Amino acid sequence: MSFLNPSADFVRRRRWLIGGASVFATAAIGAGFWVGQDANRMRPDPKIIYVDSWAGGRTRDDALAKRAADHAALDRKLAESRAYIASLPPEKRKAAQADYDRYLAAPNKDRVG
Repeated sequence: MSFLNPSADFVRRRRWLIGGASVFATAAIGAGFWVGQDANRMRPDPKIIYVDSWAGGRTRDDALAKRAADHAALDRKLAESRAYIASLPPEKRKAAQADYDRYLAAPNKDRVG
């Protein structure tokens, strides 16, 4: 009945094993929380893109006229922007011109307004 009176080496080894297993289990649970910490965070709202809805009988000429009108409106806005930038004092003009150039360099899908 040596299990009733184990040796000191056996007791020491069992304590190390149980202690190691408890440290490992605690670390595994902590790592699980650390890895899953982003699971329930709120994500940003999706970007909604609105598109024009056209009539089924729309002709090519109608589409080209709409495109020309859109380009003319954009050209008017850009001309207004350039006139406004030209009216600014020199220290503000440089920053505004940099913003204007950055806007023109952006792809169409990233332009706002």
